[in-house]
Amino acid sequence: MENAAAVELYTEALRQWREAVELGLHASEDIVYGIMPLLVKALSLDPDDLPTLDLLSDLLMEIGAYDEAIELVDKMLSLAPDHGVYQQKLNVLVSEEQGQRRQVRAYLHQKRQQLTRKTVNP
Repeated sequence: MENAAAVELYTEALRQWREAVELGLHASEDIVYGIMPLLVKALSLDPDDLPTLDLLSDLLMEIGAYDEAIELVDKMLSLAPDHGVYQQKLNVLVSEEQGQRRQVRAYLHQKRQQLTRKTVNP
């Protein structure tokens, strides 16, 4: 069962993140740190919400907190073991150290492009 307050917090965080990406502010740690508390609060209300876990792990990746992102992705995979996108995210995060940063940046760039292409359906 979805927690309405958690969904509202996630929706607001996603709106803020989409706006930051559209304005080219995704690299600002202040922006990322400003959005993260909404997601943390949402997870306190609904700890197994996959979209919230996914977005929070993306934000952690944006600031280079790969170990924390891996923990969230592991949880996502425990909840949805056959989800290919989550497995792809984990593969990027645990890639060899030399190419890890490049792979993470490429992955995040792709996610940001998808985010700005999506339209909200009423």
